[in-house]
Amino acid sequence: MTGLEKSAKRDTVGMILTVLLYGAGAASIPYEWVAGLLGGSSEVVWICGFLLKTACAILPVYLIFQFGFERLFKLDGINLRSALLVLPALLVMVNNLPILPLMSGDMSINATFTQFLLYALFCLSIGVIEETVFRGCVLPLVLFKCEKSKKGVFWSVIISSAIFGAMHLLNLLGGFNPYVFLQVGYSFLIGAVCGFALIVCGNIFVPILLHAIFDFGGFFLSEGIATGRLWTLPNIIWTAVFSIAMATAIIAIFFKNDFSGIYQRLNLDRLPEAEGEGRK
Repeated sequence: MTGLEKSAKRDTVGMILTVLLYGAGAASIPYEWVAGLLGGSSEVVWICGFLLKTACAILPVYLIFQFGFERLFKLDGINLRSALLVLPALLVMVNNLPILPLMSGDMSINATFTQFLLYALFCLSIGVIEETVFRGCVLPLVLFKCEKSKKGVFWSVIISSAIFGAMHLLNLLGGFNPYVFLQVGYSFLIGAVCGFALIVCGNIFVPILLHAIFDFGGFFLSEGIATGRLWTLPNIIWTAVFSIAMATAIIAIFFKNDFSGIYQRLNLDRLPEAEGEGRK
């Protein structure tokens, strides 16, 4: 057991706060400012964002290993059963793509293949840094503080997702914008979906992929990949109905299956040596 693993299990709340402080700093890394020094084109912004955000993920990846959560990087939890169970989560993320507006002509694609590729790498880097911090470090640490049962797993996903959503309130530091509160809400939901995926598959790669897909579909207009109108009435209705249906499916899967094996997979049932000896 590493020193950091002992520290995390003795002062779990303190370690969570430390990880969150780092996450806040990583989220604020000025990649757009750096890109501006290099010309400021969209392609340069995406490249700088990809490089800097990926670099910021080095520390949380290191912490995942030091906390004893290294099995998050193993693929042995992915099989036909887990793939079917996580399918509703995947569909939620894919549904964030502006499929209906593109099909109806309300939106049109402007990007070249190269721009699409650089944009995809940028979205992937967001998934990497945010998932290694929140699902790779914060969620397992919250799991350690909760009851080791199906109920404990459920509340750990909810609590860590609420923390993830609340972190987006930091965007208010750039000036008041009511959109931030909407961002907090859907970030909580996306965090819950990614947390569910981690619990089901037992690795960090699936949440990273799901997060990247969601962001890839969500930034089409803001990043200049497409122009037009996203929230048409048909798209609003379809998104609401489909999201409720998939959320219902995810909740049903969660309560019909026992995912408490995640505690053993992440060594969360292992006490620090000194504390363990004191309990003998």
